[in-house]
Amino acid sequence: MSVEQLKAGDQVFHPMYGFGVVEGMTTRDQSGQTANYYGVRLSAGGVLTVPVVRAEAVGLRRVVNGLKTVMACLRSPAHPLPDNDRQRIVELKARWQSPLPGALAEAVRDLLARSRSRSLTPADKKWLSNACDRLSDEAARVDATDLAVARTAIQREMDQFKAR
Repeated sequence: MSVEQLKAGDQVFHPMYGFGVVEGMTTRDQSGQTANYYGVRLSAGGVLTVPVVRAEAVGLRRVVNGLKTVMACLRSPAHPLPDNDRQRIVELKARWQSPLPGALAEAVRDLLARSRSRSLTPADKKWLSNACDRLSDEAARVDATDLAVARTAIQREMDQFKAR
C-alpha cells in the first residue's frame, strides 16, 4: 500500500508521533517549488504536517491491525531475540519504530516466546506492556471497538501464548 493513497478521514500511525487522522492534503510553495503535504490531526493533540513524498520513508501508514490480525500474528511461529540485553533492546526499539504494520505484533510474539525459557528484564516487561497498549489502541481503532475490549482480548491471547 502506498501512503500516497491516503485521504481525509483515514486513520494513520506515525512511529514517532503516534495515531492520528488525515485531515487532508495541502500544497505549499517553498522557494519556487510546490510540494504536497498531509495534515494529520494527532490523537495526542496537535497537527503533524508530512511531505507526501516522504510519508512512506518516515513510516506514516494507515492503521490496519485489527484484533484478528494481531491474534493471527501472536499465534504464528516465533523468532529468537538476541540474548544480550542491549542488543535485544535495540532490536525491540527498531521494531517499535518500524513502518511495517506487523513489526510490533511480531516483536511481542517473539518476546513472549523468550519469556517461556528466560525471565524478562524490567526493560523487557515495560516494553511489552507499552507494546500491548499500542496494539490494543490500533486494534480498537480498526475494529471500531472499545479500547478496554481490545486490551482484554490481546492480554488474554498473550496469557495463552505464555501458557503454551
